[in-house]
Amino acid sequence: MNFNKLLIVFTALLFLPYSMQAAEIEDGSIAVIDAQSAIFGTEASKQAFEELSASKEWKEVEEDLQLKNNEATEIQEKLQKEGPTMSDDEKLDAQKRLMSLSQDFQFLRQKLTTMENEVAELVQREQAPRFQKVVSELMRAKGIKILLHSNAVLGFDRGDPTLNLTPEITELLNQKEE
Repeated sequence: MNFNKLLIVFTALLFLPYSMQAAEIEDGSIAVIDAQSAIFGTEASKQAFEELSASKEWKEVEEDLQLKNNEATEIQEKLQKEGPTMSDDEKLDAQKRLMSLSQDFQFLRQKLTTMENEVAELVQREQAPRFQKVVSELMRAKGIKILLHSNAVLGFDRGDPTLNLTPEITELLNQKEE
């Protein structure tokens, strides 16, 4: 079962009938997890994002982004200082350049976001089988019958380690990597 299917299953559990009475639910038979936080909290995930930010392509895009930002700042400052004495053509050229820089800036930001998303998808794909196995084993070991995604629950004691399994799942995923 891939990660997306797992999230769908967790979300579907939200629609379980609410007719269960609290007295019928055994202590510890329900728990919550934030699957993304568990996976992205692993050492493997952190390393993947560190490698991305250290990559040549990332640094080039970041540097280009900074250059565009600096140029736009310079143009804005020039417009502010010299605007009243500038010709209409100079003002128009500066405005056009600012528009072009803004488009370039947006394109480069999107490129960085795309790179981050690609790494996130790769991490999720790589971690999904181990994540599923760890979650299943932990549910069995703790006698958990229902596991909900923490975002699908209106409220719960986030500090209760018997209820919120996210940190434990992350720790187990890190142990399985070694």
